[in-house]
Formats: sequence, structure tokens, C-alpha cells
Amino acid sequence: MAITWGTQNNWRWCNKCQGLWFGPNAAQSNCPQGGTHSSSGSGNYSLVDNATPTPANHQNNWRWCNKCQGMFFGGNPGSVCPADGAAHDSAGSGDYVLPQMAPDIRQDDWRWCNKCQGLFFGGNAGSVCPADHLAHDSPSAAVALRPHPRVS
Repeated sequence: MAITWGTQNNWRWCNKCQGLWFGPNAAQSNCPQGGTHSSSGSGNYSLVDNATPTPANHQNNWRWCNKCQGMFFGGNPGSVCPADGAAHDSAGSGDYVLPQMAPDIRQDDWRWCNKCQGLFFGGNAGSVCPADHLAHDSPSAAVALRPHPRVS
């Protein structure tokens, strides 16, 4: 069976909390560090949406939260949204497919937090988990994303 790909760009890295969030909805975003997410210094990330079937070395069931605009893993219970401290809300989200340790993708230190289920960049200090406002806890293998040129 052939893989059907859909992509969605305009995902951004937040330089305050280190999370990945959907950039066009900046005014509605909620950062665990307070206020809205910041895309200063971020690249433009494109994510695979609703790939059928899931490619090898990729993980599906990643979701967009319509409350905080962040990316989280929908395959586990216990997600915590920084917007209100309740569970993330994936109403309207696609099923995003993220590559794990892809050799052709250079930024491979994205991680999954097992406390809030969020996706964050582990290559920098300063990640904040909305579950307890401490650093994210990362038991996961690295997720590899491909950033496009930086945006301001």
C-alpha cells in the first residue's frame, strides 16, 4: 500500500518553554512560562498529517491542542494543558506522524514529556512542564524534525 502524505507547515519552537506550537494562532497560544508562545529565533517546521499507513520509524497519534496551540502525544492519558491545567483538547486536530531518529533530518533532540504528554526541544535548558512547572521529564527516544529557515 502506498503512503499518502499530507503536510502542514507553520509550526514553531517557543524560545520560552521549548515546546512546539502552531504559529498562525499565536494570540490564542498559552505558554507554561506565562503569556503566549514566542517564535523569536524559530524555524518553520512542517509536520506530516494523517499519513496512511504510518511510515516505518515514525510514530502517529500526535495531536494539536486547540487551547494552548501545542503539540502533544494523544496515545496516553494524563495530558496537561498550560491554558487551564486540564487535559489537552484535540478537537479539530489531525493525526500527526513524527519521525524518530531519521538520518536525513538534522534536528533530532525533540522529546516527549511523560508528565504532560507535550513535545519539547531537549537541546536547550528552560523547558517547563505545565503539569508541575518543573522541567519536562523525557523518557522518550528523540524525535527528529526538519526546520526551514528562521522566522522572526
